[in-house]
Amino acid sequence: MTTKQKIAGIATGAVTALVGVGSAFAQGSTSLWNNPQTGTAPTAAAQGTLGANITTLINYFLGILGLVAVAFLIYAGVLMVTAGGAEEQVSKARKLIMYAVIGIVIILLSYTIVTFVSSALG
Repeated sequence: MTTKQKIAGIATGAVTALVGVGSAFAQGSTSLWNNPQTGTAPTAAAQGTLGANITTLINYFLGILGLVAVAFLIYAGVLMVTAGGAEEQVSKARKLIMYAVIGIVIILLSYTIVTFVSSALG
């Protein structure tokens, strides 16, 4: 198994673990799926307004982008640890870390803006 395959396996496992933890705690009763207690689909009022649905969709998208950024951080960390003194690989890992951190900051700012705008409009 090559180093790239090991890194890809570690990153895939980390992302899978993070997604699994998020779905394990997802127990909301106002979902778009059938209600397990009554066996009926939720009404239009339970689904929320268009603005609330768009805000929810944007927040899910930002969450997925956050997971991707964290996966890049993990990949860059593994790349740096396995560099073995190769300056080119260390500089590549540093660039990846810098870009991932910038991405996380942009994602957090985007989440803040979406939350602010949605609370101001709703």
